Amino acid sequence: MTVRTNPVWFPGRFRDRLAAMISHLSGPALVPGDPGYDDETARFNTVATPARPAVVVGARDVTDVRKAIAHARSAGLRVAIQATGHGLSTPTDGALLINTRRMTGLSVDPATRTARVEAGVRWGQVVDAAAEHGLTPPNGSSPLVGAIGYTLGGGLPVLGRTLGWAADRVRSLDLVTADGSLRTVSPYENPDLFWALRGGRPGVGVVTAMEVELAAVPRFHGGMLRFPAERASELLAAWLEWSRDLPDTMNTSIALLRPPHAHPVAIRLAHAALSPLSSSHPAPETLIAPLRALRPVEDTVRDRPCTEIAAVHDDPTEPAAYHELSLMLHTLDPGLFDHPDPGFAMVEIRRLGGALSAAPDVPNAIDHRTAAYSLSTIAPATTTAFTTTTAFTAPNTFTAPNVFAAPNPKPPLDLADPSSTGLRFRNFLAGPEAPALAAEAYTPATWNRLTSLKTTHDPHNLFL
Repeated sequence: MTVRTNPVWFPGRFRDRLAAMISHLSGPALVPGDPGYDDETARFNTVATPARPAVVVGARDVTDVRKAIAHARSAGLRVAIQATGHGLSTPTDGALLINTRRMTGLSVDPATRTARVEAGVRWGQVVDAAAEHGLTPPNGSSPLVGAIGYTLGGGLPVLGRTLGWAADRVRSLDLVTADGSLRTVSPYENPDLFWALRGGRPGVGVVTAMEVELAAVPRFHGGMLRFPAERASELLAAWLEWSRDLPDTMNTSIALLRPPHAHPVAIRLAHAALSPLSSSHPAPETLIAPLRALRPVEDTVRDRPCTEIAAVHDDPTEPAAYHELSLMLHTLDPGLFDHPDPGFAMVEIRRLGGALSAAPDVPNAIDHRTAAYSLSTIAPATTTAFTTTTAFTAPNTFTAPNVFAAPNPKPPLDLADPSSTGLRFRNFLAGPEAPALAAEAYTPATWNRLTSLKTTHDPHNLFL
């Protein structure tokens, strides 16, 4: 079989093929110009040129996914998958795009503390369903992100130092491979794929569902502290000292923010700790007291039900155009915020360690267990695309407050910096340049193994 990225179609023949496929699908199949096509191809991150797949299938179930893959094989089209459009902006022009947003099956088993999640389910939905049973999933900061796509990239939970990587908590996955087969992927069935799919996103098929472990965490203590950006250097140094020896029950990050069209720039300290379950857990109020003593201008940290966990980071809820890059670090320079580049809307550092450093019972493709910090940067799409090594060199496209106007900007951090692990984090890569950086999220040994599995399970390179 020859797969073409941009096939040339005779309109009549293409319509005949499409009509035949539609007759066997429960969801829609659309081509450019059809009503609803733009909605089906829209992404949360709008930075890339609008996706123009040759056909988009709105899959309602596994049967639709299998039929769409069979159609792509017979037509010589490559296959892309999209649920929410938060992740890597994979080029889809001329491909068959499977949109899984209609696959919203979700069930929670309180006896086994697991959730079964289909491909279109967002984390906010899992959070709400689990909370009915006093449980919480390993969800990320945004409730709108697709649970499966996030987990396939590794998944850094808000409670990551307490719960570990989201991928570590996966028990099994349902995968439709290039030959149209539906496989169960677990430690006992297809173990090579079980290793790869948990953190590796190897591009070998469509994950239509997963079973994930939940935690018995009904409440947490969290929110954010905000400070004026003029205190950025002082606060970063204090946060680094304070966070060095935290217990695993405390999760924390610091971010230098400049929301679009908003002043002033702010320092955000986001925290999420387990509410005291026993006397063995340090009281969150005691842990956070040294930072409160620094006199924040806003303090939203309090005891909350886990349904309010999105309040910790307060991620944007409206689609936007942005580039995102990341580095994983062993150490962090307290002077990192001294001369921030004005091209960034956010520079965020998350404290890792704790359960994130522990090896899972069943190994997977995550290579970040020795990292102490994650560093991510978000820039609006009006800035120049990033290179593979630059983390802090976007041009000045904002009218920024004085804190961003300091001369002699700090030299960029890159993969070769002594403080870096030499790796990026897959979930914190977004924009047109992101797919080319995917290999930089893994050690050479892991990437070579992922590449080998891709060749074995998708020999004709069907999946983008």
